[in-house]
Parts: sequence; C-alpha cells; structure tokens
Amino acid sequence: MTRAVRVLPTAIVLAVGLALTAAAVAFRRSAAAPSVPSPSRAIDAGPAQESSAGVVCFGVVDLEHGVTSLSPLQPGRVAAVLVRENQTVAAGAELLRLEDGAARSRLAEAEAAVTLARLQVRQAQKLPEQHRNRVSQQQEMRAVMRSRLDAARHLLDQEKRMVQSKVISRAEMSSSEEKVREVEALERIEELRLAELNGQDVTVDIQRAESELQAAEARRDQARLAWEECRLKAPRPGTVLRILVGPGDVLGVQPGQPAVLFAAEDPQVIRATVEQEFAPRIREGGPALVQDEADSAAWWRGRVERIAGWYAQRRTVLHDPAQFSDVRTLECLIVLEPGQPRLRLGQSVRVFIGTRPR
Repeated sequence: MTRAVRVLPTAIVLAVGLALTAAAVAFRRSAAAPSVPSPSRAIDAGPAQESSAGVVCFGVVDLEHGVTSLSPLQPGRVAAVLVRENQTVAAGAELLRLEDGAARSRLAEAEAAVTLARLQVRQAQKLPEQHRNRVSQQQEMRAVMRSRLDAARHLLDQEKRMVQSKVISRAEMSSSEEKVREVEALERIEELRLAELNGQDVTVDIQRAESELQAAEARRDQARLAWEECRLKAPRPGTVLRILVGPGDVLGVQPGQPAVLFAAEDPQVIRATVEQEFAPRIREGGPALVQDEADSAAWWRGRVERIAGWYAQRRTVLHDPAQFSDVRTLECLIVLEPGQPRLRLGQSVRVFIGTRPR
C-alpha cells in the first residue's frame, strides 16, 4: 500500500508532461500551416485547374517598361541635386544640374554668329536693286563712250576730206586718228563691264548668305541643346527612387552607374520566373494570385498577360551589380487587376498560377 502511494504522484506527473508535449506539437503544426485566403479572394479554379496542374513560383514587382536609369547626356561636375528620393515629380522637372559655364559661353558665341549671319542676309537681299542700278549706270557709260566715239570719227572724216583738199597735212590728221583709237578702246572696256554685270547672278549671293544663316542657327541649336543637357529632367511623371550622385561628383561620357533611378507612373506588373520543367503548365490569360512573400495575409489578383518566347537570365528590376542573374528561366508577366493597393517596386512575391494555395 505504501509503495502504491509513492508511485502514484510520479505517474501523474508523467501523464501531465505527455499531455503538455502533445498540445505543444499540435499548436506548432497549426501555426506552421499556410493561411488560405477567403473564398471571395482566391482563384476560382475549375475542374481542370487542380494543384498538380498549376505552378507556384516567385516574382518581383516591376513596371512594364522597367525602372529608368537616368544620366545627363553631357559630361561634367554635378552642381546641385534638386530633388529628394521618393519624391513625385512632373514631366520635365529638373532632377539635377551640372556646372554649365562653358556651355553657356558656347551658346552666347553661337547666338552672336546667328546675329551676324542675319545681318549678312539683310545686306544680300539688297543686292538685286544695287545690281540693277549698276547695270543702268554702266549702260549710260557705254552710251557716253559711243557718243564720244561717233564724235571722234566724225571729226576724223572731216580731217580726211581736208587732207584730200590739201587744207591740212596728213600729220595734222594723225592726232584725230589716235583719238578715235583711244575712244574705241574705252568703248570696248565699257562694253565688257556691262557684259560682266549682266552675267552676274546676285541670287547666288543671297542663297549663300541664307545658307550661312542656316548653318549658324544649327550651331546655335546644338549649343543650346548641349546647355540644356547639363540639366537632367524627368522624362515623364513619376517618382525618384534613388539618387546615386551628389554635388561635386564628376560624370563622364562613358556609360556606367546611372545618376538617378526613376519610376514612371505606369501600371505595376509582376515578373514571375518559371523553371523550364513547369513552363508547359502556363497559359496566357490564365488567372494568377499574388502573395506577399513576407506577409502571407496580403493577396492580389491578376492574370497572365504575356509569356516570354525564350529562356533568358533572370531580369534585375533595380540597379544592383551584386545581384546574381545567371539562372536561365522563363519570364511570365502578371498584370494586376485595377483598384487594388499598389506594391513597392522590387518587392518579392509568391505567385500561384492556375492553382490555389494550400
């Protein structure tokens, strides 16, 4: 009897311990089981969409055209950064500015050249009227020379008759003959000058001046573009994700690390990567359910918009040289239904395609 009384408390303690252990194991199993969304938010799987026919894969939140890497087109030193990270900006807003002293000087020089070329065009446009006046003056000079030549020839004819009448000697007539030859030479010179003026095409000078003006304006536009390219502007409305430079940094002409990572206001998509053995199970237009990888209670509905036509390296959403992308997978583009909360770019998600989570 005494021995039975001693054994009874030990048995009770062992029984209680076993019961607590069994309860703890059951609690851990229930907590480790994945949470299943409510029927209203889950994929409506038909008879052909069983778990074995679907695909569960991982994806990353991205934009359809990706995150834009922005850099100034001109090399130079960063003078000022005009925005902050996570700031929403309008199209054309200045993001950063380079030192532009040299560019402004070249622009001023080009604008002065345009002003000079315009003056030359204005002068050239007066040439036709000036040319007509010179032609008219030359025609008058030729008429004067012809009159003088006629007078000299008439005097010579008179002296020839006087020589025949022996009123004067032939030696006295030689001066008149020399005068006629001189006036004939002058008349030929005036005739050549008139022919030269008539052969001139003043429209060529106008066209040359206008072409020089167009070239000066083109150089001016290039200088203005180079000056404007010292300012990095937002290509479209969007959000500044990351600024990778600061005042004093020197940006070169060789492509390298971008200055600003920019996300345009485009619809978000999920880029899911599917292994080759599961690729035949995916169809375009099929439903998809997206789950936050860090929060199993957060769900988004979508559909398969596009399936890549080739197996390629895993795409990187944000600029990260340390990220490995040498695994070749099939990319699947998931478009989310409108009206749902937006995700964060680069966010890792779990994608259920053609199946519902268990």
